[in-house]
Amino acid sequence: MPGRFTLAAEGGPSMAERVAEAAAGSRVVKAFNLCHEDVWPMTPPVFDGVPLSVPLCGDDRDALATVRSLVEDLGCGAVEAGGLERAGLLEATAAFMIGLWFSGADAQAVLPPLKFASGSPDKANA
Repeated sequence: MPGRFTLAAEGGPSMAERVAEAAAGSRVVKAFNLCHEDVWPMTPPVFDGVPLSVPLCGDDRDALATVRSLVEDLGCGAVEAGGLERAGLLEATAAFMIGLWFSGADAQAVLPPLKFASGSPDKANA
């Protein structure tokens, strides 16, 4: 069975939403939670020729722009993933993927590249 990771916020608001609520007036962006700390010193983090993408969840446009700039400065691509209400999905994705990694599975192999998302490469190029 894959590593059993659970969410501290399971069944309630995400941790990002809890931070935003606890720090009234703050500008919170959920990002950088899908990779181990050893990934970030890579210059840039590229895997099999593909730069790392970093999902961002947040409600404040200026805060999102700041974090997007940080992501791009690292050589990564920023992926807008919706408002802060979607941060729980990002947190759950991290728990799921980390569990796969600890069980020895290549989590990257779980999702096909975008060009194959609709099936065969012939369909993707049609």
